[in-house]
Amino acid sequence: MIVIKKSVAVNVLFAVFIFYSCNQAQVIKKADNQKIEIHPNTLERLGDSVRFSLEVRLPNASLRKNEVYTLRPVYVFGNEKHTFTNSIQVSGDTLDPHESIELKGNFSMPFTEGMEKGTMYAQSAISRKNQEIAGRVPETVLTHGIITTASMAQIGQYRGQESLPVLGALISIDSEESMGMLADGWQALEDRLAGYSNLPYAEKAPFLEVLKGPGDWTYKKKQMEGLPHYPIVERDVLSRFETLFGRQLATRDAGVSEIQRAILARNIRQGTVPADTLTEVGLAIAASKEPGWTEQEALLRAMEEVYPSAYVYNNLGVVFLNLANRVTDVKMKNQYLENALFALNRSNAIFENPHAVYNLGVVFWLWEDKFSAYNNFYRALALTRSDRLTKRYEAALGAVSIFNGDYRLAAIHLNKAVQNPVNLFNQGLANLLAKDYYNATVKFEESAIQNMSNGFPFYGLALVAARNGEVDKLYENLRKAVSRSEYLRQRALVDREFGLYHEQQRFKDILRSQSLADHE
Repeated sequence: MIVIKKSVAVNVLFAVFIFYSCNQAQVIKKADNQKIEIHPNTLERLGDSVRFSLEVRLPNASLRKNEVYTLRPVYVFGNEKHTFTNSIQVSGDTLDPHESIELKGNFSMPFTEGMEKGTMYAQSAISRKNQEIAGRVPETVLTHGIITTASMAQIGQYRGQESLPVLGALISIDSEESMGMLADGWQALEDRLAGYSNLPYAEKAPFLEVLKGPGDWTYKKKQMEGLPHYPIVERDVLSRFETLFGRQLATRDAGVSEIQRAILARNIRQGTVPADTLTEVGLAIAASKEPGWTEQEALLRAMEEVYPSAYVYNNLGVVFLNLANRVTDVKMKNQYLENALFALNRSNAIFENPHAVYNLGVVFWLWEDKFSAYNNFYRALALTRSDRLTKRYEAALGAVSIFNGDYRLAAIHLNKAVQNPVNLFNQGLANLLAKDYYNATVKFEESAIQNMSNGFPFYGLALVAARNGEVDKLYENLRKAVSRSEYLRQRALVDREFGLYHEQQRFKDILRSQSLADHE
């Protein structure tokens, strides 16, 4: 009797095992019949993130009422993994067994260095009562790598160029742009307005309010044009102030030769003579003559002690920007950028001016906060009517718009910028990403003609050729690009734009031959 019971128990356990195994196999098979599509097929960095969507199709009656299907993407790069917090999930209780299952989900992940060469997988499983059924489907490969072409947009960051570019906007002491920026601010003009006897104070007050407000001289003058009595104020006060401005600067630095100024500036840097041994203008001129950024910093700090002004804080901020652009240590770079932020905010605290606002945008650009960078560039554009400054700010707005994925807006901004090699390259980049390959080619070629030693426009032409399948043009321009820039050679090795060519011998030979040439 006991033997019979044991036999029955064994049979029951065996039946349960067979049922479980068959059911597990069925679950795996059901999940394995899934069809997953990722859009876009090749991931692309837009701004500081990577965004994509997934579509999943499962056969009819794939899920029982007590089963839940879950799909979660995972991105693996190097030794790191990004696991998404959100997933695509559906319960069999909510489905019609006679209809196929179609699921969609949108995903986003922050971009970090090294993600260019990675793989996106899909992890899918079926569970019952929050317990995953053993034997999940193997991870499905969705796509390889991330295109980062938009991040090639340039404002002046260092990328292996022969000479380090100058970041930000220094104010020249002898330019109209320095009006109102020195230690006395707009005091001289305020005094002239206050002493102007052809109008009562009530009529002059709006002009004084404009002077105390934001913007450079071009902006303030434009604001004044809408005020009553502007024609006579412009004739009797404003135009005369503009005429006298240059003469006043020359007078402030009179009696000091260039050699004397250079000697005194060196002594001021070394701390052997007081900072006010030179006039404000003399110190500003001396700082502008110094070829080194650390020497400029020393003179501007001395100038800050005795002649604090919107001018000195702006230029000090630019010095810190360029020091940040010349170091590789992250901690030191961030410290310089913090110093720049502090100096530029002090410049704006005296009065909000387009120079310091623009330079704040460059600080945020280097910190990769492109949203704040765009806002500051746009604000700088609003604070001036200077044609030269406007073109600079339009160029910066165009570069940030490329990075953020708004290529049409980028083209609008860049068409208003100076047509120099950098801006032409950015125009070509915007056209390339908008799939306007004809105009991309034109702009890249124009950029190359202006500066044949720059590898970037040739790299752009190689990108156009790769997208068009023009193999000979691709290799011709890629060779020119990497022979001019080690940065571009390293980029080409992992650039998903060249994914179809990475394993071709001709591609390898171009990059290998350049690498060997660098070591000869």
